[in-house]
Amino acid sequence: MAKKDYYEILGVKEDASAAEIKRVYRQLAKKYHPDANRGNKEAEERFKDISEAYSVLSDPEKRKKYDQMRRFGFSGGQTGGFDFGNFDFGQFSRQGQRRTQSFSGSIFEDLFGVGGLGDIFSEMFDQGKRTRRERSGKSGGGSDARADLTIPFELAVSGGRQQIGVEVEDRCSHCNGTGAEPGSTPQTCPQCNGRGTISIAQGFFAVNRTCPRCMGRGVIIDKLCHVCGGKGEVRKTKKLSVTIPAGIEDGAVLRLKGLGGNGTSKNKRGDLYLKIHVSPHHFFKRLGNDVFVEVPIDIIKAVKGTKIRVKTVYNKKVEIKVPAGTRDGKKFRLRKLGIKSRKGTGDMYVTIRVKKRANLTAEEKKLVEEYERTHAP
Repeated sequence: MAKKDYYEILGVKEDASAAEIKRVYRQLAKKYHPDANRGNKEAEERFKDISEAYSVLSDPEKRKKYDQMRRFGFSGGQTGGFDFGNFDFGQFSRQGQRRTQSFSGSIFEDLFGVGGLGDIFSEMFDQGKRTRRERSGKSGGGSDARADLTIPFELAVSGGRQQIGVEVEDRCSHCNGTGAEPGSTPQTCPQCNGRGTISIAQGFFAVNRTCPRCMGRGVIIDKLCHVCGGKGEVRKTKKLSVTIPAGIEDGAVLRLKGLGGNGTSKNKRGDLYLKIHVSPHHFFKRLGNDVFVEVPIDIIKAVKGTKIRVKTVYNKKVEIKVPAGTRDGKKFRLRKLGIKSRKGTGDMYVTIRVKKRANLTAEEKKLVEEYERTHAP
């Protein structure tokens, strides 16, 4: 692995300002640009190194993390650069001498945070977000499962328990999750030496990836389990009783820890992500924690005024006084009578729908005519 010191590549001091780094980079980039040095491989490589160095030193956060690692002592001999050729992110190993100290609780976490150096490299070079299981390089963990669950409106409002059957990958009972036919003798994988991961060079450091030969198991199976085909898992339907939080909204996702795939190692079940779908209600309409209803009343009651009783989402009935002359579309707001959830309590909105009828008496017709004339838009 090549040893690189970004300050040395640009020819600037460690305390160089951002402006100086930018100025020097422009000069060097112009000098070694491939368009100005066609066919010159040496200039092309120099240009790549200059660009790589500038991409780190020009970014305050990347430069800070780079300086931290540099001060920590990852030097490369006389050049003062970095040598990650023998560095393994799963467990600290340098110059062929493996130390079994893991990142958890180690000096790397004290210096760089919970994720250790793996998180720093990921942030510096935009390797993308990966799960902790992927970053650790450990294999055998259960896969996460995803499922959809449709629940009644009433259950979403009040909460409760709901039974559900979910298909997940579970440990094969025939081979006990090893993937090997009982009685056979798996051999240590020659490519990863039983680690289940291999190191791949990326820039000036190396990252762990699942071994492509043994698929992370660390062993080569000569006789696959005839039940699971070597996967160590079989697909099963699990019956679960799920707790639905009160006030849950349509589209919400519940994470149920340890209820996903069982995996091939003990105590490494994946999680179950359950997407909730709430069935529509014939009377109540919901927006956030607010509830909307429409109540029809006879036109004569709208003219003279009346009182109506309206049911809330919690089966409580409240009385509303409808004033004389109320028009169609009049809305009443009932505070704190909406849905209760962790976000708070919503309101209930009641919209009056005035219904006309043909069989009016002569007196009623006069009242309606006066009502319409008085309340003409």
